[in-house]
Formats: sequence, C-alpha cells, structure tokens
Amino acid sequence: MSTESLSRDEAAIGMWDGAYDQSALGGQANLWGDPPVPYAQTAAELFAAADAAVIMDLPCGDGRNLPPLAAGAPILLAGDTSRKAMAIARSVTERAGVGRRVVFRETDAYATGLLDDSVDGIFCWDLLGHLTEPAGALTEFHRILRPGGCLIANMWTMNDCQVADDRARMTEIAPKTYLDHAEFYCKFYDEPDLVELLAAVGQQAESIETASWWEPPHPGYRDYVHQHESLIFRVRKSE
Repeated sequence: MSTESLSRDEAAIGMWDGAYDQSALGGQANLWGDPPVPYAQTAAELFAAADAAVIMDLPCGDGRNLPPLAAGAPILLAGDTSRKAMAIARSVTERAGVGRRVVFRETDAYATGLLDDSVDGIFCWDLLGHLTEPAGALTEFHRILRPGGCLIANMWTMNDCQVADDRARMTEIAPKTYLDHAEFYCKFYDEPDLVELLAAVGQQAESIETASWWEPPHPGYRDYVHQHESLIFRVRKSE
C-alpha cells in the first residue's frame, strides 16, 4: 500500500468516528436513519442455509444491518473501527432483542486480528468502495474465512445516487473515483473492474448481480427518497 493511500485510509478512520459522534448527529438516533439494506436478509438466509456458526458484519456502522444478520448464525461479530458507531449499534441490537447473539469488536478490514479460518461468513457492505486498496481487505477476508466460507459484499456502480445526484458536490480524482462532499474516498465499479480486482488477489466471484433499491431521506443530507445501485457479489473460499 502506498504512503498516500495509507494516509488517506487512516484519516478516514477518524473522519468516520467523528461522523458517528452524538453531537454531530443533531438528535438523530443514528447516522443514516435507514432500514437494513435489502440484501442483509438474503445474506442471513444464505449463511444459515450453510449452517454457519460464526459470521461477521464488517463494518457494522451504526448497526442497521445487525438485526436481520443475527438470524444467520448463533454468533454474529460486529466489527468497526469506530467505537462511537458501535455504541449506537449496540443499542440497535438491544432494541431488536438480538443483543445476546452479537459480539462487538474494534476491527480494521486490513488487519482484523482474527485467527486464520475463524469465521464462516462475512457481510461487507459499503466499505470496499471507500478503500484505496480494497485488495488488501479482500486478502484479509479470505484469510479469516473458513474453507467453504463465503464473503458477501457490494461495490457501487456509476448509476448509484452518489454519482447520479451528488456529482456536483464531488471531486473527480481519477476515472470513476471521487472525493465526496465530506472528503471521503469513493470508487465506483462496473463488472469487469470487479472481476479484475478479484483476479488480482487470486479470487473469483461465485456470483455477481446488479441490484438497485430505494432508501428514505437522510436527515440533513440527501433529504429525499433516493436510489442506490451496486454490484453484489459472493466469493467462496475453496475447501
């Protein structure tokens, strides 16, 4: 990883922690105010069908996907670099009645600190596009997955509302690559880009699908119903 990439990703850790600060939320219960992403339930069903014992939501953020994911395995690890985010997420799981199944852990996607072959499934939503070196995270995820385990993740497409609606507030720094209004790094992918990225780390997608869905307004930011689009992909570790 280059020094420039490392410093950008390290800076983002503090930026996200600040975004989850209660004083910055202006009285909101969480940062996004959204229901779970639609694929969280599907992921839980796939994990459960594979008899997963331990799965991980990384990053868990403020916890909106944790309640449905908790049905995917007896133990759900909720990982994030932001303790402030996890404090919010903990209250989400308690209200949903799944708190006893969720273990919170401060976790960096580049270096999780988990043992080799230690989790049966990973749900990684809205993270990889923010990383300047997603190959490093993909390699780490593969390391901690048990043989037969599955990564379920997404990559934004150029049809996502971040580009379609917000391009005027974003700074293009490379093809399909922007800094958003808050200076967060955002890279958008088409299917050949994703296939190439996975091949670079010796991985191949079991499936890739393009999915779009509508989300409600974010108070104070994107104050309207908006449409997201992502490539949703699964990578299974060979047995």
